[in-house]
Amino acid sequence: MNQFKEQMAQAGFSGNAIVDVHPDKGLIRIKVNMIPPENLISFVTNYVQILNFSLRAFNVEARVHFAEREEQ
Repeated sequence: MNQFKEQMAQAGFSGNAIVDVHPDKGLIRIKVNMIPPENLISFVTNYVQILNFSLRAFNVEARVHFAEREEQ
């Protein structure tokens, strides 16, 4: 685990997350902040692929929708 964390730090990934879980509703929400913020899109996109893979491993079919980028 430490080796993987070091690799991610060297790749420029660092940040924090809040995980909100409602097991009785089957709801999991994750809010991620990255340092630097420019890495957020890449991180979230890759993490969703990992999440989708793990769901398929549990024989759960997942449909993934990516929202359009919001103008600021």
